Amino acid sequence: MPDLTVKYFNSGMTGAPQLANNWGDLVSMLDACLVNGFALKAIDTLTSAGGIATATISSGHAYRPDQVVLIAGAEQPEYSGQFRVLTTTTTTFTFAVTGTPASPATTTSSLSAKVAPLGWEKPFAGTNKAAYRSKNPQSPQNLLLIDNSLKTPGYTTSWAKWANVGIVEDLADIDTIVGAQAPYDPNNPTQNWKQVAANQWGWYKWYHARQAGYDNSGDNGGGNRNWVLVGDDRLFFLFCSTAAGYGWYGRSSYCFGDITSFKAGDNYATVLCADDLYWSNSNSSYSSYPGQFNNYGLVSSLDFTGKVLLRNHTQLGNPVRFGVTSLNTNNGQQICGRGPTPFPNGADYGLWLLPTYVRQEDGHIRGLMPGMLWMPQDRPYSDQTIVDNVVGQAGKRFLLVRSQYSSETEGAQIAFDITGPWR
Repeated sequence: MPDLTVKYFNSGMTGAPQLANNWGDLVSMLDACLVNGFALKAIDTLTSAGGIATATISSGHAYRPDQVVLIAGAEQPEYSGQFRVLTTTTTTFTFAVTGTPASPATTTSSLSAKVAPLGWEKPFAGTNKAAYRSKNPQSPQNLLLIDNSLKTPGYTTSWAKWANVGIVEDLADIDTIVGAQAPYDPNNPTQNWKQVAANQWGWYKWYHARQAGYDNSGDNGGGNRNWVLVGDDRLFFLFCSTAAGYGWYGRSSYCFGDITSFKAGDNYATVLCADDLYWSNSNSSYSSYPGQFNNYGLVSSLDFTGKVLLRNHTQLGNPVRFGVTSLNTNNGQQICGRGPTPFPNGADYGLWLLPTYVRQEDGHIRGLMPGMLWMPQDRPYSDQTIVDNVVGQAGKRFLLVRSQYSSETEGAQIAFDITGPWR
């Protein structure tokens, strides 16, 4: 059976939730991609022949090849469930089915399709607040806690919009953390969730509306931001701009979820990547740029800013920061998708993608970053190209997502396996 745990979404998809400069937009988008799905459509007819089903939606559908859709309402069980889209026309899409179900499909209610979510759950919620976790029983099920609410006192709707984000071991309710959390400063336990100084609330943040300067400098105006989300049922990566369209400095790169740990029974191998923006009079450059700059994000090897594991490999103590790394091709720091290897590579005329490793700040290699492939070549294809010509990866398809590096809009590129499975 093909793997259907891996899915990707973007802001340009028909019916996709939009990120603008409103408090709460990020929670609404994550609800759709992680939990609920989107672009629900009524199917007019559903037929099959030779193991291929064809769904017809005369008013036009919302789906693309390689997307996973959820089909519901058919009396024949072969048509029900999740399927990866094979081909599309304006009014039809196809997917593979097993067996020889009756054609056309029958229903006692109605036939429907929607973009399938990643299959996470949202066990706690508040006004513009949410906690998400994997439902996979192999996951330690640590939670992503998000506060995307208007910050009070003193903040206004014209200032930058973000979510305070953190990993928490458990919650009693949306405002009460139980057990370990990351990031965490034992000398200031609420630093990530409360007002730190006059113009600074929180520490680790996912931004979706911001201009240069401090958080009170502005939200960069109205309009929908450009975002991409790709993941499986235990880990996802989010790329989003902070201004309408592609944005001033391109997309920031964020992530949350479980890595593939090299330690057996690892209950704390949950990672978070965010903007590490903690106000400091002595380091105002932390707040100078509207997106990620220098060490932020996932594209710079062995940089630890804004990247944290819930605990280190001993399973004890406070969080530990991590960096990502791969095969060293230039004897120095690497930038993913900005490498020195020519494209195409001369010996095999191919695209090279390499495993991405997670290294703790104390030097220990903790595990692999599932689904994320390191690119030693220099942005070989345009943003969100899907390729299958990867050396050593027969049968796999990869989504190539461009992201910010330094002050360049498209200074780096990361590849993601969209065929799966990731583990």
